[in-house]
Amino acid sequence: MKRLAAVLLERALGPERAGAILGDLEEDLARDRRASPTSWTASVWLLWQAVILAAAVRWADRRLETPEVIRSRQPLELTAMWHDVRNAIRSLQSAPTFTAVALVVLTLGIGASTAMFSVVDAVVLRGLPYEEPDRLVQITTYNTRIGGFGSYESPQNFADWKAQQNVFSAIAAVTGASGFTVTENGVPRDLPTLRVTAGYFDVYRVRPQLGRAFTEENEIDGRHQVALISDGLWRRLFGADPQVIGRTLLSSELLVMGAPKPVPAGTWTIIGVMPRGFRSPVSAARQTDVWVPYVVPEYQRTRGDSRSSYLQVSGRLRNGVTIGQADAQIRTITARLAEEFPKWFPDEVGAVRSLHEATVGRVRAWMLLLLGAVGVVLLIACVNVANLMLARAAARTREIQVRAALGASPWQIARGLLVESLVLSTAGTLLALVAAWWGIDVLRAALPQNLPRISTVSLDLRVLGAAALAALATGLLFGLAPALQFSRASLSGALRESRGTTAGRARLRSALVVAEIALALVLTVGAGLFLSSFVKVTNVDVGLDYRNVLTMDVWPRIDSSKPGWVEPAVARAAATIPEIVDRVAAIPGVVSAGFIAGGLPLSGNWDRTDVTVPGREQPFDGDDSVDIRQVTPGYARAVGTPVLRGRYVEPTDTRGSAPVVVLNEEAATRYLSDREPLGATITINRQNLTVVGIVGNVRLGGPESAVRPEAYVPAPQGRYLGGTLAIRTAGDPMAIADPVREAIWASLPGLAAPEAETMESLLGALIAQRRFNMLIVSLFGGLALAIASAGIYGVMAYLVTQRTKEIGVRMALGALPARVMSAVIGRALLHTCAGLAIGVVGAWQLASSIERFLFQVEPYDPGVYGAAAALLAVSGFAAAYVPARRAARVDPVIALRTE
Repeated sequence: MKRLAAVLLERALGPERAGAILGDLEEDLARDRRASPTSWTASVWLLWQAVILAAAVRWADRRLETPEVIRSRQPLELTAMWHDVRNAIRSLQSAPTFTAVALVVLTLGIGASTAMFSVVDAVVLRGLPYEEPDRLVQITTYNTRIGGFGSYESPQNFADWKAQQNVFSAIAAVTGASGFTVTENGVPRDLPTLRVTAGYFDVYRVRPQLGRAFTEENEIDGRHQVALISDGLWRRLFGADPQVIGRTLLSSELLVMGAPKPVPAGTWTIIGVMPRGFRSPVSAARQTDVWVPYVVPEYQRTRGDSRSSYLQVSGRLRNGVTIGQADAQIRTITARLAEEFPKWFPDEVGAVRSLHEATVGRVRAWMLLLLGAVGVVLLIACVNVANLMLARAAARTREIQVRAALGASPWQIARGLLVESLVLSTAGTLLALVAAWWGIDVLRAALPQNLPRISTVSLDLRVLGAAALAALATGLLFGLAPALQFSRASLSGALRESRGTTAGRARLRSALVVAEIALALVLTVGAGLFLSSFVKVTNVDVGLDYRNVLTMDVWPRIDSSKPGWVEPAVARAAATIPEIVDRVAAIPGVVSAGFIAGGLPLSGNWDRTDVTVPGREQPFDGDDSVDIRQVTPGYARAVGTPVLRGRYVEPTDTRGSAPVVVLNEEAATRYLSDREPLGATITINRQNLTVVGIVGNVRLGGPESAVRPEAYVPAPQGRYLGGTLAIRTAGDPMAIADPVREAIWASLPGLAAPEAETMESLLGALIAQRRFNMLIVSLFGGLALAIASAGIYGVMAYLVTQRTKEIGVRMALGALPARVMSAVIGRALLHTCAGLAIGVVGAWQLASSIERFLFQVEPYDPGVYGAAAALLAVSGFAAAYVPARRAARVDPVIALRTE
């Protein structure tokens, strides 16, 4: 203790003052007869007194110091660093052209990378916004034949998994629904609704801010008509009334996505309000407004012949249980069920995977690819600014010579250059944040709307931290090269060199330009491959003319609370839909109007059923199912489906006439290849139908989907509750959206306003990811090309400036301007060719990593590589032309006077 007290006093007060004070303390301790100077308590007292006295003396000394003395006590390195910062700001202000170019390049590079990182971080990198998100999983099936996870499960699977598992603390199912309608601005609109099981909110560990959540009692039919509402709906519809609990919502019926039977209409009592910002990870892009309990329909509580899959199942792992253990148990349960019900699990096994992976797994790869691409842009920007810094440092050789002569060390000179680069990168980052703030809005608008968690993309603290890190990294990266030029090893050479001998630095700058060109070629090749792939996708014939076609869903309201509701509902739909089609067809600007039930092409919906051919013994090539659609006569003309043979559905095909069917080419080939299809009989849904026509194939899922067998039956001979209008127009389809709604309301008053969408937008949604990839990579490739061209221009312009005397001598001795121009351009093209050679090798090595993102395009397409190389060569020539022309115009007399 005594030694520690002595050290403390010496460090605080100096050796002489510390010795005197310590002696006084020991004398005081010796005079105190109550304590032994060698005891433990005496040592503690001595240390305590030393701490108090050291602090008191230091405080008294500081009170007597002048401001000059206080400033002199600051750490020398900190003071020197502050001087370096001030000098860097003055130096950058003295070179406005250099500073402006560098800031523009950094703003583009850091701004683009920050904006892209904000998207990737929100969608892919950030965890789900729930408590312990790593314990959230998706429970589904995996198809071993096609190698893919299922999206939806049947109520039977969910019930058995829930009853037999012991690895989840909570397990729940969710499905979409519609049926709640509110009138806003005089227009009735549907409220986005989810039906969930009682454990749904336990899975995500979220509780209502008002009221309570659902219980298992609410899953019993008759006790299920309760609802939770969102914070937004609470504020919008109820004015944030804290007494909202117990109030009611009305629904005509609750139509469940994927389920054939709607839930009875009635009054739903509000029992809770969810917290602001709560979103389901499996809900649609729209914010959910209402949650209601899911009640398993009676006919779906046992495993019969029919199977409907429309539930998304998630769970929370118990503490100590891993995803692998849960996966093994669900596989075991599913295998046991497959033995008992083999038709329910064709090539399927149970599977458990991370909910985060299930949510973003399908987009992770291409999002990280885009992040890598923008990283290359940032690297090119850094290389370019490093080149500019090298040129600027070379131009400041005389200044550095003077500083060295006045006593500045190589480290101080190098440190000053590093500080200047960090100041430049910091300023560029501040400007880049403004550009990124604008760029995020642009990216959010351009992103595919079905992208998960797109609403969370923002310029938050994580993104700001990434931008700050980018500023530090880029500042060090492009400031390191010029700083090393004036290190201890190279300073003596710098002091000895004359104005025209800068070969070493010229080689380094040339190497950086070659690196820029190589990186730019990699991005340009990638942009070319994505562009080629997108062109291939858009040129695929999907089997219909999707231009100028408006679509609108029509589902008449159903009172399903009464026994025997099905037949009256079918009859009402059969009566009202033709009326609506006739009214729509009479609207000015409508070329043709039709109706389809069973799934509109490009919408992602379908109605699939088994098919047989009487008298056929040879098995079908493929599965024995067909996508069945019920259509009106005007549908084929409305969507542009060509009739190849026979006829299409006609007005004479009524409920009382002979049942007929129109097949597409794929169905005719698959099921009737051994006979003449026209006039043949085919059995669908246990009904014999006569084939009267063959139409062209339609790629229902978009350009990249396979052709499926389809069967079109006359709508009057089918059974449907609702479907979709398809309307071909002479002009802009959206211009007639309101007249179409009025035609619908004339037959179905009070129906929620149907959403209008064009078939072109449906197709656009299917290829949105490819379009976004193409646009972003092309943008990055363009930035890389522009920055690389600027690098070539900068090096050539600096070279001409440095060699002005030499050029003047050559021209005085008879060199022709054309020869001078060719020499400068030749050197630029030499750099360009070297960069292209390295870039081709790099692009070739990386091509395999983007192969899975391409469509009908080889990753080693020589045409794309050649076009990219030619584009960069032309850019290199154009960038070198201006400096070359300037060199050719050098006046020998003026050049010789520059020294």
